[in-house]
Amino acid sequence: MPRDCHDTALYYLEHRERSVYEVKSHLISKGFQEEEIEEELNDLKELRFVDDVRYCSDYLRYGIGKGRGPVRLQMELSEKGIDAALIKEAIEVSFPHQSEREAAMKEARKLLDRGVRLDDEQTGPDEKTIAKIGRKLASLGYHTDIIYDIIRQIRKS
Repeated sequence: MPRDCHDTALYYLEHRERSVYEVKSHLISKGFQEEEIEEELNDLKELRFVDDVRYCSDYLRYGIGKGRGPVRLQMELSEKGIDAALIKEAIEVSFPHQSEREAAMKEARKLLDRGVRLDDEQTGPDEKTIAKIGRKLASLGYHTDIIYDIIRQIRKS
Protein backbone atom coordinates (compact mmCIF):
# COMPACT_ATOMS: atom_id res chain seq x y z
CA MET A 1 0.00 0.00 0.00
CA PRO A 2 1.60 3.31 -1.02
CA ARG A 3 2.23 5.80 1.75
CA ASP A 4 1.84 9.52 1.62
CA CYS A 5 4.76 11.86 2.30
CA HIS A 6 3.81 12.39 5.94
CA ASP A 7 3.56 8.68 6.77
CA THR A 8 6.80 7.95 4.92
CA ALA A 9 8.64 10.65 6.87
CA LEU A 10 7.26 9.51 10.22
CA TYR A 11 8.12 5.89 9.50
CA TYR A 12 11.66 6.93 8.59
CA LEU A 13 11.96 8.86 11.87
CA GLU A 14 10.46 6.05 13.91
CA HIS A 15 13.69 4.18 14.62
CA ARG A 16 16.18 6.97 15.29
CA GLU A 17 16.67 10.69 15.00
CA ARG A 18 17.62 12.02 11.58
CA SER A 19 18.91 15.28 10.18
CA VAL A 20 16.69 17.42 7.94
CA TYR A 21 18.97 16.49 5.02
CA GLU A 22 18.57 12.77 5.69
CA VAL A 23 14.77 13.03 5.80
CA LYS A 24 14.69 15.15 2.64
CA SER A 25 16.98 12.73 0.79
CA HIS A 26 14.85 9.79 1.85
CA LEU A 27 11.64 11.45 0.68
CA ILE A 28 13.23 12.38 -2.65
CA SER A 29 14.33 8.76 -3.10
CA LYS A 30 10.71 7.70 -2.55
CA GLY A 31 9.59 9.90 -5.43
CA PHE A 32 7.79 12.72 -3.62
CA GLN A 33 7.70 16.18 -5.20
CA GLU A 34 9.94 18.98 -3.91
CA GLU A 35 7.02 21.18 -2.87
CA GLU A 36 5.39 18.37 -0.91
CA ILE A 37 8.71 17.51 0.76
CA GLU A 38 9.38 21.11 1.80
CA GLU A 39 5.89 21.39 3.28
CA GLU A 40 6.38 18.16 5.21
CA LEU A 41 9.82 19.24 6.47
CA ASN A 42 8.38 22.53 7.70
CA ASP A 43 5.68 20.62 9.60
CA LEU A 44 8.24 18.22 11.08
CA LYS A 45 10.47 21.12 12.17
CA GLU A 46 7.53 22.91 13.75
CA LEU A 47 6.65 19.76 15.69
CA ARG A 48 10.37 19.35 16.54
CA PHE A 49 10.38 15.87 15.02
CA VAL A 50 13.49 17.01 13.15
CA ASP A 51 15.89 19.50 14.67
CA ASP A 52 19.44 19.76 13.36
CA VAL A 53 20.70 21.55 16.50
CA ARG A 54 19.46 18.73 18.73
CA TYR A 55 20.63 16.11 16.24
CA CYS A 56 24.12 17.63 16.14
CA SER A 57 24.34 17.80 19.93
CA ASP A 58 23.14 14.21 20.37
CA TYR A 59 25.45 12.94 17.64
CA LEU A 60 28.45 14.63 19.24
CA ARG A 61 27.61 13.22 22.66
CA TYR A 62 27.31 9.73 21.14
CA GLY A 63 30.52 10.08 19.10
CA ILE A 64 32.54 11.43 22.02
CA GLY A 65 31.29 8.52 24.10
CA LYS A 66 32.63 6.18 21.43
CA GLY A 67 36.04 7.89 21.57
CA ARG A 68 35.76 9.75 18.28
CA GLY A 69 37.66 12.98 17.80
CA PRO A 70 36.45 16.31 16.42
CA VAL A 71 37.85 15.88 12.91
CA ARG A 72 35.96 12.65 12.34
CA LEU A 73 32.77 13.94 13.97
CA GLN A 74 32.89 17.08 11.82
CA MET A 75 33.18 14.96 8.67
CA GLU A 76 30.36 12.62 9.70
CA LEU A 77 27.98 15.47 10.58
CA SER A 78 28.82 17.22 7.33
CA GLU A 79 27.91 14.05 5.42
CA LYS A 80 24.55 14.10 7.21
CA GLY A 81 23.87 17.58 5.84
CA ILE A 82 24.40 19.56 9.03
CA ASP A 83 25.36 23.21 8.43
CA ALA A 84 29.12 23.83 8.75
CA ALA A 85 28.66 26.79 11.11
CA LEU A 86 26.46 24.70 13.42
CA ILE A 87 29.00 21.87 13.42
CA LYS A 88 31.88 24.26 14.19
CA GLU A 89 30.02 25.88 17.07
CA ALA A 90 28.89 22.55 18.56
CA ILE A 91 32.38 21.04 18.34
CA GLU A 92 33.94 24.10 19.98
CA VAL A 93 31.53 23.70 22.88
CA SER A 94 31.93 19.92 23.11
CA PHE A 95 35.67 19.76 22.44
CA PRO A 96 37.72 22.58 23.89
CA HIS A 97 41.41 21.92 23.15
CA GLN A 98 42.12 20.46 26.60
CA SER A 99 39.17 18.05 26.55
CA GLU A 100 40.20 16.82 23.10
CA ARG A 101 43.66 16.11 24.48
CA GLU A 102 42.19 14.31 27.50
CA ALA A 103 39.91 12.21 25.28
CA ALA A 104 42.81 11.30 22.99
CA MET A 105 44.96 10.32 25.97
CA LYS A 106 42.13 8.15 27.29
CA GLU A 107 42.00 6.30 23.96
CA ALA A 108 45.81 5.93 23.93
CA ARG A 109 45.73 4.49 27.45
CA LYS A 110 43.17 1.91 26.36
CA LEU A 111 45.64 0.65 23.77
CA LEU A 112 48.50 0.74 26.25
CA ASP A 113 46.45 -1.19 28.82
CA ARG A 114 45.73 -3.96 26.30
CA GLY A 115 49.31 -5.08 26.51
CA VAL A 116 52.28 -2.92 25.80
CA ARG A 117 55.27 -4.51 24.18
CA LEU A 118 58.39 -2.99 25.67
CA ASP A 119 61.45 -2.11 23.67
CA ASP A 120 64.88 -3.69 24.34
CA GLU A 121 65.69 -1.27 27.15
CA GLN A 122 62.38 -1.97 28.94
CA THR A 123 61.71 1.77 29.16
CA GLY A 124 58.33 2.07 27.51
CA PRO A 125 56.25 1.05 24.55
CA ASP A 126 58.12 0.00 21.42
CA GLU A 127 57.87 1.99 18.20
CA LYS A 128 55.36 -0.44 16.69
CA THR A 129 52.98 0.14 19.61
CA ILE A 130 53.48 3.91 19.42
CA ALA A 131 52.74 3.84 15.68
CA LYS A 132 49.60 1.80 16.35
CA ILE A 133 48.43 4.39 18.88
CA GLY A 134 49.08 7.19 16.38
CA ARG A 135 47.12 5.41 13.64
CA LYS A 136 44.23 4.66 16.00
CA LEU A 137 43.99 8.28 17.18
CA ALA A 138 44.09 9.49 13.57
CA SER A 139 41.33 7.06 12.56
CA LEU A 140 39.22 8.27 15.48
CA GLY A 141 39.59 11.81 14.17
CA TYR A 142 41.88 13.64 16.57
CA HIS A 143 43.88 16.64 15.39
CA THR A 144 47.46 15.90 14.34
CA ASP A 145 49.02 18.24 16.90
CA ILE A 146 47.15 16.44 19.68
CA ILE A 147 48.31 13.04 18.38
CA TYR A 148 51.95 14.18 18.32
CA ASP A 149 51.63 15.58 21.87
CA ILE A 150 50.23 12.26 23.10
CA ILE A 151 53.01 10.29 21.38
CA ARG A 152 55.66 12.60 22.87
CA GLN A 153 54.18 12.11 26.31
CA ILE A 154 54.07 8.32 25.91
CA ARG A 155 57.72 8.26 24.82
CA LYS A 156 58.76 10.28 27.89
CA SER A 157 57.03 7.94 30.31
